[in-house]
This record gives sequence, structure tokens and C-alpha cells, in this order.
Amino acid sequence: MSEQGGSVKPGNGDEDVKSQDGRSSAAGRTGEPVSRPGMQSEWPQSYPAGSRDSRVGWGQYLVAPRPLGLLAGGVPPIEAAALFMLLEEDPDVKPVAQVRPSRSRGLGAITEPRPACPPVAVVMMTEERARALAANPQVVVELDQPLSYTPASWVPGGLGTSAPVTDPALCVPLAEPERLSVLVKGSAGETVPNAHVWAIGTGATAHAVTGSDGRAELALAADSVATLQALYIRPAGDYWPLRLDLRLGDGAEATVELTALAETFEGFPGQAVTGWGAQAMRLHQLPPTYRGHGIKIALFDSGVDITHPDLKDAVHTGYDFTRLVGERTWHTDATGHGTWCAGIIAAADNRTGITGIAAEAELHSLKLFPGGHVSDLLEAVDYCIAHTIDIAQINLAYPLPSQLVAWKLMDAHAAGTAVIAPAGDTAGPLTHPAALPHVLAVGALTHTGTHPADSHTMVQPPWPGPYPAPFTATGAGVDIAAPGTAVITTAPGGGYTPADGTAIATAHVTGLAALLLAHHDQLRSHAMPRTPARTNLLHTLLRSACRPVLGANPARTGVGVADAPTALGITTTWWYDPTAEQPFTAVGYPQA
Repeated sequence: MSEQGGSVKPGNGDEDVKSQDGRSSAAGRTGEPVSRPGMQSEWPQSYPAGSRDSRVGWGQYLVAPRPLGLLAGGVPPIEAAALFMLLEEDPDVKPVAQVRPSRSRGLGAITEPRPACPPVAVVMMTEERARALAANPQVVVELDQPLSYTPASWVPGGLGTSAPVTDPALCVPLAEPERLSVLVKGSAGETVPNAHVWAIGTGATAHAVTGSDGRAELALAADSVATLQALYIRPAGDYWPLRLDLRLGDGAEATVELTALAETFEGFPGQAVTGWGAQAMRLHQLPPTYRGHGIKIALFDSGVDITHPDLKDAVHTGYDFTRLVGERTWHTDATGHGTWCAGIIAAADNRTGITGIAAEAELHSLKLFPGGHVSDLLEAVDYCIAHTIDIAQINLAYPLPSQLVAWKLMDAHAAGTAVIAPAGDTAGPLTHPAALPHVLAVGALTHTGTHPADSHTMVQPPWPGPYPAPFTATGAGVDIAAPGTAVITTAPGGGYTPADGTAIATAHVTGLAALLLAHHDQLRSHAMPRTPARTNLLHTLLRSACRPVLGANPARTGVGVADAPTALGITTTWWYDPTAEQPFTAVGYPQA
């Protein structure tokens, strides 16, 4: 959480599935069209609100009046209505929609603070027109950046130009791509369908998904079979991933064998497992009555699979902000990522599989990937404000700093919504919005003895215990760290999977934050109103309950890993010894 820029709070009241009395409506569950109060299309036009223009040279931008306090001396302000009218009349600009701050209706709006984020116009125009408009000191112009989990690097200068991670100009493609067949099986000889297979070569990476016969056919565009360096297999669920060096002769087929989770955890999933992350934070030592009942959490991600037995009653409502063509809705998960985080936070305590840290919390699934942009993020934040969300976990990021997002998150903070975000899986600088003030940025930890040796390639320290995950971001803005590798959680389709990432670590912190809001004497709703002071106290309690990670650079782990009983003021007996060879007796995986 850096000290640059402003901070904003989620809050646009997209009445996706929530009625006035707070009950979920049929529209939200079935994905039928519903009203979107935050994103308005007030311009008469044939161009559909929310759609993307494919014309060459045109991009989507955000335009807003610069707030009065940020205008240079002598520069008069411009009202949003006047600015939007000028944009409508400009032949070189095609209006798309408007994002307006969420406000209470009637007399209730009088007591609300003036929003820090002004109304925003979403428009299509050329980069030249955007540059000319940005030269006007009365307005703010930003690229409507795409959202992703780890944004690609951007070259400095202008309103944003992307630099590809791998330059295809350096690839030397084969005239006829070679083929590699990979058969994925379990240890009992069963085939494993729907597993992602990556073949990593010297020239490029090839990808395919296994069919019902467990076989994936990869086309090697810039490598021969002999020059491949490694295979990585990511099963859809119920197995550990596999990373292995690859040495094959020309034309050979690779057969790989995965380890089932049931081989690691006896009786799983019929017998519930307590993850190493919960043990590292001593969450398992909390009284069984400590649940997240009454706390509303918004998950900004790829949707959540609500058909999972552990999640069908945990996810109450949501909205798909991507507005993509088709039947995609908030209750289907496009990547699995949202379902992973949802399970860590709020999976039901049904004595099977896993139990969420804040079981019984009310989870809202706000779908922003794939296809989401910063304008959708602004709208999703307004949803949180309008629906009095207690915690917003923003798992998606954007490459360039956005002043509009900073202002919007300031509004969220003012409304009493705590914003928590992954520091980023960059192994470098923090991503946005984690770098903003008032956003709690979370780094990821791994631990010796918690996963099979061939499932993760990580350089371990010379001592046993927790240490920063190699992919976690580093910088002064990292606030705290949490378990973020080999965490067993829910997977789409009703199964379970080990998951990695700073978002996985963030889900642990979100779950603990919900317990604090539900049970800490100073934070319970009846004890403290929804104000910025409540959010600040929540952050303070989390940070003050952290233990430093031995031998780790604070730039990667912040003040350390939070201890749940300490944060909640509960006296317990310590038994976890991070220096022991196998500290997690319930889930420890024997090292080779």
C-alpha cells in the first residue's frame, strides 16, 4: 500500500440480483438482464452501451471533469453535464456510456460526503483526439485499460502503449509445426480429462487441453520435440499439478502420471482437510462459533461456480460487468480463479472437502474477467458502495496508474468498505490498485513440506519454514503476507485443487478480516458505524497481529503473516513450530 495517489472505495449499485429487501432475485441466479444503475447510456445512439469498437486506430477512453480542488489557478471548472454534451457533439468522439457515483436517494444523500470521483464518460476516439483532449486542464483523460491478473509491462510515454512479454519477432517458426502427444494419467491408470498441458521450449510455449481419453495434442510452432525443455500439467481438479524436465526423442509420446489429492490427504474429500495456510495463521484454533455471519464480501474476479456443493449457499448474488456477447454470467467461472478464492473465504462447513475461513459470510461475485476494463472496475466499486459491502477483494489489475480508480477507491474508503488486493504475481513491482493508499496489499508465502517436490519449482531456503513465494511482488507497498502456494480449495465442477498466487494469499486475509468485523468487540457493526475509521482500525488490527517471516525481506512480506487469535484477542496455546521439519502434521507432504 504505497503513499502515492488517492484511494477509492467500491460502490456502484448495479441491481443485478438484489432486491430492495436484500433478497436474491431470480434474475440474478439465472443471468437474465437486469438494470445497471451505475453504468448509464444517456446518449441517443446506435452504438450499444458497453460494446467494444473494432475499428482500426480507435480506442476506448475515460473522460471526466477535473475536480475543483485539483484545477490550476485561474482555470474554471467544467460541469459533467456540459462536458458530456460537448463529447456528444464532437464528430471525432463516439460516446459509449457514463459511470456516475452512487448516491443515496432523498434526504439521505445530504449527509453523504461529496464523491471524490466525478462522473466519468466512456468514449471511443483516436489516440490523437485523446491527446488533444487531455491537453485541456479542465478534464482528465485516461485509457480504458483492460483488466487482467498480472498486467503486461507498458512502455512509458503517452496514454499507454503495450510491450509484449514475448516478442514474436524473435521466434523462428517451423515451416511445418511438429506435433507432440501427451497422455495424462493418474497413479491408478485412470485418464485425466480437461487438464491444461504446456510444453515449454527454447522458441515458444505450446498449449493444449486433454480430451476424454486424457490425451493432449500440441502443435510446436517454433520448437522440435527434441528441443523442448519442460512440461507443466495443470489438472482441472483433484490432482496435484506436475512440473518436469522433458527429454524426448523425435516423434515420441510423453506419458505423465499425476498424484491425486486423496493420496496425500487420507480420506479426502470425504474427510475434511485443514490447509497449511489456516494452520500457519492459527485459524484452526479459533472457536467453532467464529463465522462470517452478517459480513458482506465482494469478490472481483472471473465469476464463481455456484454449483459447487461448498459454495451453493455461500454466494448470494453478483453481477457480470464484462457485458460480453453470450450467456456468460457471474455464477459461471471463466478461469476457475474466482472459485478458488471463494472457497478459501466462504466454503461451507459440511465436514467434507474444505471449510472457508469466514463460512456463513455473504459473498457477492463481481465478474470482471475476461473482457473487463477499468470502466467496469469503477462500476463494480460503485456496486459495493450501493450494496454496503464490508470487504472488497479486487483480484484484477491494470498496467498504468489510474487517477480515476484512485478517486473511486477513496469513495469506497469513505463509505466504510475495506479494500484488499493482491500485491501481484510479478516477482517485481506492485500492481495497481494494490499500490494505492487505503488498499491493503498482500504478498504470498510458501512453506517447505506442504506439496510434492515435483508440483512446484521453488528454490527453498537452507532452513525449514515459511518464505516468500518466488512470484510475489516486492516493494515498499506490500503490507502483509499470507499463505499463497499449494492451498487446497474449491474448483469448478465440484472438485478441489491446489492453488497458487497472491490472490490466494489475499483470500486468507479477506477471510480473517471478515471474522474481525463479525466478532471483534471494536469492529462489530453495532459497535462501530461504517466509516473510514472502521476500515482504518481493521487494517491496524491485521497489521499489529502479524509475525515477521524469519529471514525474509520485508519488501516482499511487509510486517509478516497475521496470527488470527492475536488479531481477535483470543488466548490460545502455541503448537505451530515453523522450524520443525514437518510443522503441519495434518497436511504436511513428505519431502523426498
